Amino acid sequence: MAVVNQKDLVEAFAARDWRVAHGSYGELRSGDRVLCAVLSKRSPSFPFTMGGWITTDAISAAYTSILHPGNRRADSVPLVHSPRFEISSQVVTDAEIDGVCAGWMDWASGADLDAGMAALLDKDANRSGAMPARHLAALAASGSIEVLESYRRAFAQGDRIGFVNYITAEHIAAALAFAQRRHDEPGWLPRMPRLRV
Repeated sequence: MAVVNQKDLVEAFAARDWRVAHGSYGELRSGDRVLCAVLSKRSPSFPFTMGGWITTDAISAAYTSILHPGNRRADSVPLVHSPRFEISSQVVTDAEIDGVCAGWMDWASGADLDAGMAALLDKDANRSGAMPARHLAALAASGSIEVLESYRRAFAQGDRIGFVNYITAEHIAAALAFAQRRHDEPGWLPRMPRLRV
């Protein structure tokens, strides 16, 4: 199949067992890893590009339970970002798509998710934007009850311990509840059938 535009690209990745949503976001499960990619081939004059991240169900479900408890699908939380893959041909062949997918899978199989998780667990490194919520999700997913309990106590005493304004005591409580459940049942996850890419 020749890939000339975005529609062709979506079809090519769907044929390779990627779940593609919103016309440009792909998801593929590989063991305990969830590979998430942004796929782009806007027209024949633009190159095909692919980049993204790896996540896990645990951290994505924790993040969603803490920030968006009413959502039925988990928001994808990046643990490790991928290199960018590009094919500059105007028409991309099946063999070239297979090569990019193989390169992506090689990279993904060797990516260090523990290092990505450790980076999120470091509160001092996660002070702005979405990072404080991702920090709470990492603590919740890893069952870090003691740390979250210390956060809960600090918030109860009016000490925000450096958290940005959008993080509330309710978020801390939700993270703690998730962590307690994970601590008691390490394999437990709430029912969220798919990530939302």
